[in-house]
Amino acid sequence: MKREPIFNVPAVVLGLIAAMIAVHAVMDWLDADTASEWIMAYGFVPADVSERLSGGVLHHLKDLAAAKPDDNSLIGTSELAEYLLGQPSALPFSFLSYAFLHASWAHVLMNSAWLLAFGSLVARRLGSVRFLCLFAVSAFGGAAAHYLSHTEDVMPMIGASGAVSGMMAAAIRFVFQPGESLSGFSLNAAGTYRAPALPLVQTCRDRRTLRFILLWLAINIATDLTGVPLGLTEGSIAWEAHLGGFLVGLLAFSFLDPPLEAMDDKV
Repeated sequence: MKREPIFNVPAVVLGLIAAMIAVHAVMDWLDADTASEWIMAYGFVPADVSERLSGGVLHHLKDLAAAKPDDNSLIGTSELAEYLLGQPSALPFSFLSYAFLHASWAHVLMNSAWLLAFGSLVARRLGSVRFLCLFAVSAFGGAAAHYLSHTEDVMPMIGASGAVSGMMAAAIRFVFQPGESLSGFSLNAAGTYRAPALPLVQTCRDRRTLRFILLWLAINIATDLTGVPLGLTEGSIAWEAHLGGFLVGLLAFSFLDPPLEAMDDKV
């Protein structure tokens, strides 16, 4: 059986990483006002979704700020609500586009590293088209979860963490099987992507999987407690988006996972 060279990362993974880095490079080159406009347009803004669904939400936020002129925390909210009334975000495209925007080079490089590690495993198993579908639905799931917990938040959410969390969830469906490896760089074609996936119920009962999930949750809780700047103003980690992407990836994998015979054809 032919062995693949070390660090032979799937092209689709490299393409996504290149796209995220290129977008951030452009954002870094733009002046601050233009970059902020891009983030407001293509980041995911929960309050703008609520405005489209029911109307009056942004006006309500402005009225709330006007009723409490001494509350400095509402000044920024009112300003962003006013901005969104004149320049709405790029819905529904922003359910996906937010994943390509990042707050800093550290942010984009961290997400790229996680995508490289877990996305490589999943891309080898699913192929490029199914992999991109998983990335998209996981990003959508992350945005949906963030929306449900922040329906009147005018701050845009950015970053690929929700989609990357979906890749992690998909990977744990098969990487703990015999002969597999939780490493994107174990490239022997006989392993790392061809073992039968665990059924969803069994996945949730597997001790190794549960330990991984608990560790993942602990990391999310720790980062949420410390918090990082999100770009326009200071904000916390959108852990709900991580959880939403993870759950969607865990479930969507069952529908996107190709038959073993199809994977055998690639070897």
